Amino acid sequence: MLNKFASSALACLVLSSTALAQSAPIVSPTPFSSHYIVTRLDLRKCAYPVCGGYFVKAVNRALTRCANGTLQKDCHVATLNTSALRWSPEDRDAFEQSFTPGHALAGGKLVALKNGATKVDTLVISEAWVGQALSKPSGVFSALKNSGIVCITTPCPSIRETVLNYPIGRNIHGLDLAASGAKPDRVDAGFQALGSTGVLAVGTHQTITGPAGQGQQFVASEFYLPFVPAKIR
Repeated sequence: MLNKFASSALACLVLSSTALAQSAPIVSPTPFSSHYIVTRLDLRKCAYPVCGGYFVKAVNRALTRCANGTLQKDCHVATLNTSALRWSPEDRDAFEQSFTPGHALAGGKLVALKNGATKVDTLVISEAWVGQALSKPSGVFSALKNSGIVCITTPCPSIRETVLNYPIGRNIHGLDLAASGAKPDRVDAGFQALGSTGVLAVGTHQTITGPAGQGQQFVASEFYLPFVPAKIR
C-alpha cells in the first residue's frame, strides 16, 4: 500500500496537464461517460452526413474513441441527439450556437446511428454546459462542487475537484473564476452553482497559503454552467 506521501505525489503527477496530455487513450466503459469539446468545423467537400458538421475530442485525453470505434485525435460529428434531454429543436440549435465554435462542453457518447442505408456520426448527449467567459480554454478540465467541509481558518478543503474523463478526485482549497475574464455576474453565478449543479472549469492549480498552511487553488481560464432550455428560463 502506498504511504500518504507517495499517494499525494502520485495524485499531483496525474493531475498535471503534462501527464494528462500524454495519457493513454480513453475507452468509455459506459454510455454518457465522456465530456467533449469541438475542435474544428468539417469543411471537407463531400455529401452530408459523411461530411459536414464538426470534429470533437474528449477533453483531457490525447485520443478519443470515435463513432466507428477507432481512436483519433478528434472525431467527426454530423449531428447531435438530444432526446435524453427532451429539448425542442430550438433548444438544440441554441446550444449548438455555443458548442460549434468551441464555447461549450457536452457530456455523452459518440455513436453511428442508422438513417436508412447511411450511418450518421452522432453525439448523443446527456449533459450540456455553456462557457461563461467565451475565452480560449487552457489547462485541465475539471468538475467542481462544494465538498461540504467547513473550516474556521484557511486554507480550507471546501471544494471537491473531479478531473473530467478520469476517475480522479480530491478536495482543493480555493477557486478563482474571475481569472477567466467572465463578467462579475457570471462569476457570482458560478460560485452559487457550487452548492447545486456544480461547475465545469478548465485551468491550472496554484499554491495558496494561510494560517492552516498550504493548499491548492484552481485558477480558471474558462468555466461552464448548465445550459438552460427556453421552457424553464
